[in-house]
Amino acid sequence: MPELPEVETIKLDLQRLIKNKKIKSVDVNLAKQIKMPVAKFLRLVQGIKVKQVKRRAKMLLMELNNGYHLVFHLKMTGQLLYRGVGGKLAGGGHPIKQILQELPNKYSHVVFNFSDGGKLFFNDTRQFGWVKLMNQKELKELEQNLGPEPLKINAQRFKNIFKNKKIPIKPALMEQKLLAGVGNIYAMEACWCAGILPTRLSSELSGHEFKKLFNCLVKILKLAIEKKGTTAKDYVDALGRQGSMWSYLKVYGRDKEKCKRCGEKLILIKQRQRTTVYCMRCQR
Repeated sequence: MPELPEVETIKLDLQRLIKNKKIKSVDVNLAKQIKMPVAKFLRLVQGIKVKQVKRRAKMLLMELNNGYHLVFHLKMTGQLLYRGVGGKLAGGGHPIKQILQELPNKYSHVVFNFSDGGKLFFNDTRQFGWVKLMNQKELKELEQNLGPEPLKINAQRFKNIFKNKKIPIKPALMEQKLLAGVGNIYAMEACWCAGILPTRLSSELSGHEFKKLFNCLVKILKLAIEKKGTTAKDYVDALGRQGSMWSYLKVYGRDKEKCKRCGEKLILIKQRQRTTVYCMRCQR
């Protein structure tokens, strides 16, 4: 699933390309993907301009000039691709082989047609993702279920969020109601960077460890945004390119390899149905 840096990469692309453009029409090819009656969806979206493109947690938000927001969640298998009049692609998501040149395709469940001829394709092979049209009240309710953005808080607030949580620190970092946007990859990498065992309870960490973990997480997320994301197997940009963050990862996907810090063999465990790779020697 794309995490904060991958969705941020898509946001930056789309903000540059579709801001202030009018949605002329929408093709809804699979009604269940929009989570509301099609007629109402079309009435509130067609003929409306995109004011700006934003990101919240792992979701992409398009603010419309009628007070509504289009909220996209790519989940495990979604894509959000924009093709301009000249054919140039932007966006990204789960790789769908051999069909980037064939748009729309059988996975193009919702297509937004802009007045200048550009098109935004919401594709999803297994239909886990969704797009919802939300008013201000619904958006506020969504916001209430999300924690703060890790790049918009300081170390003290970070510590306050987790210091009393009696759950392992790595799954805690992934709890969207506590901290928004962090997933398996970056939680794992932050724990390694800080030298903290991912299985330790959040409530056991010292103030110094919280500060180190926060600084590591911020550094890693910023680098991942700069490198346009990681998830080589599950995320590519609109041209099918993998984010170059992959070569900077220290533990994710490196089970049984040597630790880049101490040389110990990395081990893999399961935490809440998600894999965790870590070093027994230098993470404590």
